[in-house]
Formats: sequence, structure tokens, C-alpha cells
Amino acid sequence: MALKAPAVVQIGNVVLDKPLAPGAVSTLIIDATVDPGWHINSNHPSNPDYIPTQVEVTVPSGVKAGAVEYPAAEKIHLGFSPEELSVFTGNIQFRVPLKVQSAPTPNETVTVELDYQACNNSECLAPTSISKTAVLSTIAGSDSTPDVSGGGSNAQTSDWLSRTFSSRGYAIGFLIVLLGGLALNLTPCVYPLIGVTIAYFGNQGGGPRRVLILAILFVLGIAIMFSSVGVAVALSGGLFGAAMQNPYVLSAVAAMMLVLAASSFGFFVIQPPQFMAQWAGAARPGYAGSFLMGLGMGVVAAPCIGPIVLGLLLMVERSGSPVFGFALFFTLAIGLGLPYIGLAMVAGSIRRLPRSGEWLAWVEQLFGFILVGLAIYFLDPVVPNHLMTRILPYYAAVAGIFLGFVSPAGRNWRPFLVIRSGIGIIAVAALIYLMIPRAQAMPVEFQPFDPAQLGNATAERKPVLVDFRADWCIPCREMDHSTFVDPAVVKEAQRFVRMRADLTAQDDKNAAIMSRFKIQGVPTTVLIDSKGQIRHQKVGYIGAKEMLDNLRRVD
Repeated sequence: MALKAPAVVQIGNVVLDKPLAPGAVSTLIIDATVDPGWHINSNHPSNPDYIPTQVEVTVPSGVKAGAVEYPAAEKIHLGFSPEELSVFTGNIQFRVPLKVQSAPTPNETVTVELDYQACNNSECLAPTSISKTAVLSTIAGSDSTPDVSGGGSNAQTSDWLSRTFSSRGYAIGFLIVLLGGLALNLTPCVYPLIGVTIAYFGNQGGGPRRVLILAILFVLGIAIMFSSVGVAVALSGGLFGAAMQNPYVLSAVAAMMLVLAASSFGFFVIQPPQFMAQWAGAARPGYAGSFLMGLGMGVVAAPCIGPIVLGLLLMVERSGSPVFGFALFFTLAIGLGLPYIGLAMVAGSIRRLPRSGEWLAWVEQLFGFILVGLAIYFLDPVVPNHLMTRILPYYAAVAGIFLGFVSPAGRNWRPFLVIRSGIGIIAVAALIYLMIPRAQAMPVEFQPFDPAQLGNATAERKPVLVDFRADWCIPCREMDHSTFVDPAVVKEAQRFVRMRADLTAQDDKNAAIMSRFKIQGVPTTVLIDSKGQIRHQKVGYIGAKEMLDNLRRVD
């Protein structure tokens, strides 16, 4: 027998967003539910020893399945551990693009297999699999994609902004997107476009009312261009999300961010192609000309801010709603364009945009460090053992020290110098904290589990402590870091015969051990008295105080 995992996860609807057709791409949408109180590791767990969730789709020979798009993971902490875990909980949704080469026959099926390993706040179950088979002809044309506003899939609610839409409502969500659009004006290759805008409206005649209408049409042109991107991604059928899980695509995105970061650090200046800038800046009179100029500015700005809005693109695609995609990017573009309305109104008197001061140079350096950090984040799935996320805290501290004390920008304005010095002090303190070596406590020493030792211990009238654990068991690791290093526990355990059964491997030897002790989950702690009787057996995490009390009760 093996560790028997209860039905913690269930596969629900398996549907297609649209009927399969030769040469077209449809999206297979797989709904699943994790029981309350439980979680399963994400497809990229926080530790390489943890079992990742994986979805495999078996399709007929005439259908080709693309890369699985997994929902965004939740970051949680269990009650007994400071370790941040990457998990799925509640309602989750997986999406798989299917491309049809030849039309499937009416009775052909698709099989979905979900491999996972579940834990709750105190114990972990063994890795297991569930599957579901559906007839392609009966699931075509359905749509189980929930609304982003609440009660829906974690694919829409697991990242911060999506959770904001779900918990705070559309008003707060769109307000945040609007403010994000405003912030995009500080990115290094959008900033130069402000000068082009000033030049354009400075050449327009007419009174303030006409200039205001022209400016509104200009911003509307930018918004239409951006909204078109949102609609296209919503209708992509999972292709965008699948691409964003491809290591080559992630590497390309990281490279693009590093190029933009280099521009922020002043190694070179990113400017739109000359012909596009000239086309956008040409003084086209009339309302139609202003709208077309806004469309052109949207084209010029889009490559610059593209890496910044990847999260929005993924959220739009998961929603599958062209209306939501249009509204989200329309709001973002309005935020980006609002300053241009004010600039247009004063363009007649401001014919030359002043050069950026020291504070803006410092802000551009800050954006550069943020872009490098995002590049590191996007490379994490490409580099083994989550090396990139482990170095991120050190990188952030070093960046803060540079911005606080090393950068020459912003030194001459005293209030700004105070602010940047404060950031530097905080960064130094954080780096010192990260580099302080942690003293390693002497842990309880276990020997491998040996059934013969049980008989020997009884003959010698010694109590026995048996710890059942596995590499993929999160509470087991925390007991190693807390319970079994507590000095009082270590001292009290000295009078016990201490054995550890590692149940990571699902083999016959471990199956026999699990059957003998009726093990259903790990960690399981078994205390046997000096007469050979089991006095205490508990599944789940045990803290140091409880463990000490249990040990003292056994003689």
C-alpha cells in the first residue's frame, strides 16, 4: 500500500472556448477546485524538492496541444513557518491552446491528467494524480471563463491587481490602472515624446476650446491604439500566455528590459525611429489630424512600455473578455495621455520643454534598477533552483545603496538629498541583515528506520521516537528547522532511540512501513514506550513545546 491521498482536488468543467476547426486555434479550459484548508504547489514551487503541479493533455492525432497556461500562483505563509510558498488554492483554471490539423471524428476524446501534491497547515499528502476524459464534440463552444470581478478562477484573482478588481471592485481597480498610466510618463523612452507633443500643439492655431478638443482627440487616438492591443490579446485563445511560459520568450523579454535599463542608466538614448517621430510630430491641422497623430504616438510609445504592462496583458488574456481588455487598456492609455491635455493647453507659451533636472536623472536610474529587477524575475523559471529569486533581495539592497550614496544625481537639492540618503540607510541595514550568518543549532540526531531496532529497544527497556517524513513535505522541513533544534527537545530526546523513516520514495519497502504504522500523511510522529507500546502517534506539524511535553510523558 502507498500513502493514500484523499480527494483534495477535483477536476470540474473541461470545455472549449469555441468549436475546433481546421487551421484555427481553440482554447481548452480546465476548471479544478482545491478543497478549503488545503493547497497544492504551483507549477513553479518555491523549493526544488517540492512536487510541482503539472497538467498533461492527451489529444487525438489530428489535434496539437500547445503549452499549458497555468494560473498565477499565490504566495502564502503557513502558520508555523516564515517560508513563502508558491501555491494554488480554491478555484483554479488551466488553459491549453489546441490547433486542429484535421477535423476530429465525433467520438474522439481529450484526456486531462492533473499531477499534484497537497498540504494543509500541518501535514502533507503523497503526490497523486487525477484525470478526466471528455468527448471533443460535446464540449465545443462552451465558455467557463468567469468574470474577473469575483467568485471566479484564481487565474483572474491570484495576482495583486486581479485580486484588487475582485475584492475592491472595478472602481478601485481601474483607478489603479489609471494612476499606473500616469506613472508610465516617467519611463525613459516615453519622456522624450512629450517634447514632440509640445511642438505639435505649439504649431496649432485657434482658441483654448479648439486646442482642448484637439488634445482630447489626440489622447483618444492613443487610447484606441492601446485598447486594440487589449482586445487582440483577449481574443488570442491562450497563445500569449503560452508564449510567456516559453523560456526563449522569457529570455527575450528579460533582454528587452535590460536594454531599456541601459537607456535609463544613460548608456544610450532610446528614441522612436526618426520617420515615425517625424510622422507623429507633423503639424496636421484639423480634428482628424490630431486623432491620427495620437494613433501614431501610441505606436511609438507601445514598444517602450510593453514590458511594463505584461502583467496586464496576461490578466486580460485569462479573462478572455474583449470588453474587459478594451476597458483596461483604454484606462491605461487615458492615464498615459492625461498630462498631454494640460501640455497642449500651454503649448503656445511653452515652445521648448526644459531639460530634466537632477531629480529626474535619479528617477530614471531608479526605473533602470526596477527594470533589471524585473529581468531577474522573468529569468527565474529559466534558471534552475530559483537562483534568480534568491538573489533578488541582495540585488535590491545593493541598488538602494547605489541610489542612496553613490549616484551623483540629486545631490545639489537638499530636500531630495535627505530622501535618497534615507533610502541608502535602509538599504545598508537590509544588506547587513541579509549577510549576518545564522548560528546553526545542534539538531536531534536520527538514524535510519530499522524494524530490528524496535525489538532491541524493547529488550533494552528504552523508549523510541520515530519521525516519518518526506522531501516534499513542507511541515517536515519546518520541524527540522524549529522543533528538532530546540535545546530542550534535543536534550530530552537523548534518552530515546531515535529513528527516521524517509517516505519520499514510493517503493515496496516504504509501503510496508506505512502499512505497519497506518501512515496517511507526513509528518507523522510515533512515540513508543520502553515496553514496546505505542503511546502517542500524531500526523502533522508539532511545535517544540508540544513535542517536549509528549516526550516527557513517555517512559
